[in-house]
Amino acid sequence: MNRTSDTTRDLEQMALDEIAKRRRSGADVTALVFGSNAHEQAHHMAAAGARVVLGDDAEDPLPVGVGYRVPLRDIWSALEDPAAINKELPAQPYDLIICQHVLHPLRYEEARLAVRSLLQRQKIGGKLFVSVYGIHSELGDVYPDSEKLIADRYAPLPKAVAKRYGIDGPICLYSARNLFSLLFEVGAAVLYTSTSTLGTLRAVAVRV
Repeated sequence: MNRTSDTTRDLEQMALDEIAKRRRSGADVTALVFGSNAHEQAHHMAAAGARVVLGDDAEDPLPVGVGYRVPLRDIWSALEDPAAINKELPAQPYDLIICQHVLHPLRYEEARLAVRSLLQRQKIGGKLFVSVYGIHSELGDVYPDSEKLIADRYAPLPKAVAKRYGIDGPICLYSARNLFSLLFEVGAAVLYTSTSTLGTLRAVAVRV
């Protein structure tokens, strides 16, 4: 059972709508896509007219229309090291970045650094589409650190639940306020937040 598909589809559609709007004005659109359903999303965004960079470790051919593939280790080495800000990724700076379900393996402060680095790799006015696992969900019901503050929240899920979601190792779960605060603290303007029926959080923010 794909427990994240509704969230990934919703954010993907928002990103596709943004591509269409920018393309109608005659602008070229560059996008970086990694995380859940990245392969499929990259294909759809390329078909919509964006110049797409796909972050994944697959060995199969690139989706039709996608111009670049970057190994995930290269993305994370660029995001996790503040000294690596000058290490450019292909086609940077980006109009759009879509990263779904990629922040939960990081501690909150690590996630802040990663998101700040992503914003710095965007054009002014570029939009970031992000989703995270929420603490007010099935995961939060069994999460050992549910009563801790976000800065101290980092623990593994029970094995049966972790297996159902395909999650390895300790994670950080977010409330809607936590996600809003993270984006605000790194200097983004938050345009949209929502919660899926499964408790997954999604947000759209813009670099100002």
